[in-house]
Amino acid sequence: MHNALTPPWLADDAQLELTFKKGKTPLSHRRWPGEPVPLVKVERLQRLANDIASRSQPLAWDAEQCTAEWQQAIAQAMRCVGKASAAMPARALAVLTRLAEEDSPALLDEIVQLHGVEYATEVVIARQNIAAGHSKYPPRKWVFSHPQKENVYGLHSETYSEFDLRLRKHLSLAEEVVWQRCAEKLIAGLVETPFYRQPFIALLLPERPDIANQIAGRCIDNSWRSSKEWLKAVATDPAVLAKLEETWSSDIFTDRQDSDGYFANRYGYAACAALLREQGLAAVARLAIYAHKDDCGSLLAQINHPQVIRLLLLVADKNKPSQLRVAKYARQFPASTLAALAELLALPEPPARPGYPHIEAKKLPQQQKKRAEGWRMLLRTLLNTHPPLAEQVSPWLSAQARELLATFQQSLPAGVTVAVDNPGLPEILLSPPWRSKKKKAAAPRFALSPLKLAPQEYWQPGEREALAAGKPACFFNDLPLRERIRRKGGIVLRELGFEDMYYLFHQYTLNGQQIHFEPQYHRYSEKPVWNEAAMQALHHGDCNILLQAWQSHLTAGYKPNDCWNLYLLAQLPRERVITLWQRINEENFKFVGAEYLLSILGTDALSGLLLALRHRPKEIFPLLMYLGATELALPVARVWRRFQAQSHLARQWLLQWPEHAAAALIPLAFDKAGDSREAAINALRLLYQEGHHAQLQTVAQRWHEPRLWPALEQLLTQDPLDNYPARTPKAPDFWQPALWRRPRLLSNDQPLTDDALEILGDMLRFAQGGHFYCGLDLVKAACQPQSLAAFAWDLFKAWQNAGAPGKENWAFQTLGIFGDESTVRDLTQLILAWPQEGKSARAASGLHLLTRIGSDMSLLQLDHISQRAKSRPLRDSAERCLQEIAEARDLSEEQLQDRLTPTLGLDNPGALTFDFGTRSFSVRFDENLQPVIYDQQGARQKSLPRLRAEDDQTKAAEALLRLKGLKKDAARVAKRLLPHLENALRLARRWTRAEFQSLFVDHPLTHNVTRRLVWGVYAANEPRRLLAAFRIAAEGEFCDGQDEPITLPEDALFGIVHPLEMDDLTRAAFEQLFADYQLLPPFRQLTRHTLLLLPEETSVSKLTRWQGRSTTCGQLLGIRGRGWWQGSESYFCYDVAQHRLILEITPGFVHYSIDAKAPQQFGAITLYYGAQPVAFSRLDPQDLSEALSTIEIISR
Repeated sequence: MHNALTPPWLADDAQLELTFKKGKTPLSHRRWPGEPVPLVKVERLQRLANDIASRSQPLAWDAEQCTAEWQQAIAQAMRCVGKASAAMPARALAVLTRLAEEDSPALLDEIVQLHGVEYATEVVIARQNIAAGHSKYPPRKWVFSHPQKENVYGLHSETYSEFDLRLRKHLSLAEEVVWQRCAEKLIAGLVETPFYRQPFIALLLPERPDIANQIAGRCIDNSWRSSKEWLKAVATDPAVLAKLEETWSSDIFTDRQDSDGYFANRYGYAACAALLREQGLAAVARLAIYAHKDDCGSLLAQINHPQVIRLLLLVADKNKPSQLRVAKYARQFPASTLAALAELLALPEPPARPGYPHIEAKKLPQQQKKRAEGWRMLLRTLLNTHPPLAEQVSPWLSAQARELLATFQQSLPAGVTVAVDNPGLPEILLSPPWRSKKKKAAAPRFALSPLKLAPQEYWQPGEREALAAGKPACFFNDLPLRERIRRKGGIVLRELGFEDMYYLFHQYTLNGQQIHFEPQYHRYSEKPVWNEAAMQALHHGDCNILLQAWQSHLTAGYKPNDCWNLYLLAQLPRERVITLWQRINEENFKFVGAEYLLSILGTDALSGLLLALRHRPKEIFPLLMYLGATELALPVARVWRRFQAQSHLARQWLLQWPEHAAAALIPLAFDKAGDSREAAINALRLLYQEGHHAQLQTVAQRWHEPRLWPALEQLLTQDPLDNYPARTPKAPDFWQPALWRRPRLLSNDQPLTDDALEILGDMLRFAQGGHFYCGLDLVKAACQPQSLAAFAWDLFKAWQNAGAPGKENWAFQTLGIFGDESTVRDLTQLILAWPQEGKSARAASGLHLLTRIGSDMSLLQLDHISQRAKSRPLRDSAERCLQEIAEARDLSEEQLQDRLTPTLGLDNPGALTFDFGTRSFSVRFDENLQPVIYDQQGARQKSLPRLRAEDDQTKAAEALLRLKGLKKDAARVAKRLLPHLENALRLARRWTRAEFQSLFVDHPLTHNVTRRLVWGVYAANEPRRLLAAFRIAAEGEFCDGQDEPITLPEDALFGIVHPLEMDDLTRAAFEQLFADYQLLPPFRQLTRHTLLLLPEETSVSKLTRWQGRSTTCGQLLGIRGRGWWQGSESYFCYDVAQHRLILEITPGFVHYSIDAKAPQQFGAITLYYGAQPVAFSRLDPQDLSEALSTIEIISR
């Protein structure tokens, strides 16, 4: 039907034109032989023979396992050791290359240059049939053998040899007759070649894919998976390729360095490029499991065809580069992308993601839903940005895809163009200053020479001493270096970091443990050749030799985590320590102990510190706080401007060292426009706003330029609305605000116009490093908060679907500006999931956004993350965020915990009204803080209302979404608040009169709970002495046990009364009141289980009352929420101030591997003060009751 049409992409049989990475070329082919091989200097053969002679003295060998012909060749090869012969049989030369373990392509080039391609082919064939190794027992000798045909022999048997693979290049360049003879030899040699080496012979003959097809046909099981995978680079038979589909362990189409568990592959990219060039689009399907890798993905992304983007879409959620690749592809080839998306979304069953890692069955529906949502978003974006595209692509689509495309076209929203005189629209969205014809006046330029200002250092009292008292510093400074070398010898090098197994260094050496230094752990290891030179260099402080030894240590194997021990290095003479510190950072070597070294060297470490900052800024930046130097000012200013994660440290440095900052940054503020100038102005503006204008003026006057200070002050005090970048950043491709929920004006409920949205986008893109354009505050004041939050969430999802490009991180940061409770709720779920997806950095940024939103709900979620996140680093980061918030608000940790209860909209009457158009509903909260829904007539609803046809579908959908969110929020609040209040009872928490009023009486949500508790008035100087008990009545009055109103003193403390603090009459009076008013306490208070010790028990330190009684593992785990915690497999702990109760259990258990019903037996309970047992009489009876009643409840 469409044969006469030309599709807007490549034809299926088109020859692919690809651009290759710099320095990379495809593996050669006779159709594409590439550049000729240059002549090489004839020396490698002789050097190879000499190397064998020097390494193997005396030269002894055993060839009994070989055939007679091979024994003759081995003997001839041995005669050539030290004096290579020009006329050597191919087998003999193959033996020499095995002896020398020579894998250089240049050696094969020399052989071809001397003897021709056919001879080189014979050598390569022979190499497949001989193996050389050392004998297991003395005397040491070479042992030759023939590899078994079916059993893998040797560590590198299943990977290619660069020497052998180089033959492919020479075969590509050879004359046809020569190539034919060589090909026949290679094919004939397959008879004797081990099965696991045969794929590499096929790799030498890309012109004969039938050979690869035959070899694959003989592979009837899953053996030799690594070598068999290389057949994919040559084979063409669909049945063969289907058979090879699950063979992917070597990842043959990706370049990689040699590492633990993987061999180096320098030809992955070249093999992939060659395959695509030779087989075109027919090769794409077999690349499915490699398409998410950079090498393969970057080649596929150049091919304009729906089949390619379909594959890239299926693997896009494997990693961030794959997502970015899809976004770039869609921008470059929109027609192919649109066609692939339409066909994918039209499928009745979603296609599976190819390759690894595999998705668990329970997670598969969520993954497919998320993936399809991203596809729909991209499809809508393409239709919105390229309106004619659907018509161009439709002839090449299936009927189902065309129907789906038509549906999407009809659903696209129309633009909004409201008259510019709309009174509700803020001025900033009508005529922003950066669009004004009247441009900002250019700042004056001053040619200011740098001021000289000596660097300084500052340490808090005791900081240096604390570093010196740390375990690593103490351990490595217990002896003078020379004495250490005399006593320990070569072990000192291992302490310095010359450790073959890095985990021993990090886990044991740095912690002062030495068991791994015992002779039995390294009796068989040979000392490397550089060992003695390194010892002498350490002894004499020779930096150059020591660094050369370190480089040799690193190149001896894959050691990415090896690092210098600066704790020990600091014992060298100061001048040599400074030199080594400088050189270590020049070479970008890793290290540990930088903070300690900085405390020793002070400002002398500055030069090396600047280099270290360049190589590893995240690790080094916190150390800058100790030094004030003009050289540090610009790097710090850039962090303050651009990087939110460490902006608080940058701010601290600038305010701590204002003189150094001003001396370095004032000249830059009047330099040419650019990033450095913007960073300098922002940093100077911070200093000016924080009260350092006098310091700035003093520094400015040192240049003796009268106009400088007025110009600087004008620059720093300009209208905040004029503080925008000189160039307005370009909108990214994912910026499609017409497709998102629009912000609506508070004044008239009108949506923002298309032009206003573009202006809003400009303002959002002005953001850098957590600093936002002040015009956004005007937008927040003019628009409905919920609509802004919805707009920000849609923007964030578009950014995430585009691969979350770091350059456009402002889209993510927008959540912190416009986010509301729904944003907090949804973002928290993502933050908890991101570390498991390899997105820990994004999760940490999400914590900063929750902190910036700053609502009670965001603090509650931070607390939830700090306790419940699976990722330990994420929990720690959330805990640090809470600590920073507490410090900023001048609160203790307990006081912050008291303030983690949101109002859930009870402080805003309109927030709990839900408009469905024709119907409306309201929400109240019951005694368990669960939302209860009522209709307009006041009838209680049993469940969430369902949507009806007569409802306003837009309003009803939004209202229902808010209701669901409110239920989730209420459940989270109740789950935290009720245990928090019970813990306050257990720990005898006290509050001032003002805190009690704001937290428990006036709080619109918490008072639902506090009215059902008995509260107490306590003496300010005796927080444990109850003066009076009372409850909070429904009208807010305070009533005693006789239900008579009382007045609370202003200078007293308040808390939840423990039943042991009340006499029987008072307790009975409150029980009767609660029964009369039908008040159900949120937890057991008046009827709480209590326990008092007998007089003879209070005088001892060990209780045996429960010894021999039993419980279960599940019940023991349950007491962790009541103050107890598991100290080890065999005991639980309970802390009371500086005292600790230890409960012994047998046989004990570990919490991550238990049977909840398994029995456990109680032992004794002992009270300790530090490490000393003490009598139970030292504890308050109330505290003892809370600890021991829990044991009484679960024992039997």
